[in-house]
Amino acid sequence: MKKFLLLFLVGMIGFSQSQAQNSRWMIGSSAGVALSKTSNNDTLANNFSTRNRLGGFGNIHLNYDLSPASSLNLSVGYLNAGYKINNDTMAYNTSINKGISYLSTGLGLTFRQGFGSSNFISERFGMLVNTQLSSSSTDTFNNQKNATRFRIVQEQNVAIYPLFYLGVAFGGNTEGGNRYEFSVTYQQSFSTSQNLNVEYGEFLGERFPLNYRSGNLQVGFTYYFNFGTFQKSEEYFYD
Repeated sequence: MKKFLLLFLVGMIGFSQSQAQNSRWMIGSSAGVALSKTSNNDTLANNFSTRNRLGGFGNIHLNYDLSPASSLNLSVGYLNAGYKINNDTMAYNTSINKGISYLSTGLGLTFRQGFGSSNFISERFGMLVNTQLSSSSTDTFNNQKNATRFRIVQEQNVAIYPLFYLGVAFGGNTEGGNRYEFSVTYQQSFSTSQNLNVEYGEFLGERFPLNYRSGNLQVGFTYYFNFGTFQKSEEYFYD
């Protein structure tokens, strides 16, 4: 019994020391590019096509490790996504490239499988809420200021809407307890955020509708700082 209590106490001391060195809490930031376009189910008029638009994102993350293989993640950040509509018959000013800015907040789970000494692959999923930062409910965008050949009338359907996300990542842990990840993440909303009408032809008398759901594919890099690292720095400073 005495040996068992001694082993238990030694184990508790070791566990406490490891927790003092590496916290379950991490704070980090991420940045990368975002590809987005109008809905794939839309039917475009002849000579028109939808293209992928290149935008970007930046987030701040608060991460809590539920276990060595799973984490809970809270994020808040900025997203620039949108759409690009092209008229394939024109020689110049062929497209309308519209970016839309959002405040994005999310909550999700991450599951990791380790390999090697410190590397891992992970899967992530969760929910987001995007809030459009512009307040205008209706906008018109021309392909050119003079002698407009086609234009898009954009009507805001919802300014705040939920999305789900799925992603995979490859990363590793540093000797100091920090973490880094290279990730690919797909986001898709549950509803249409903008209704679009593309007007073209003589006197812009012809038109066809499009739907923009703000779905996007993100490729980015994230770096997390372990809270235990800050504790070590404070101890070193005061010592």
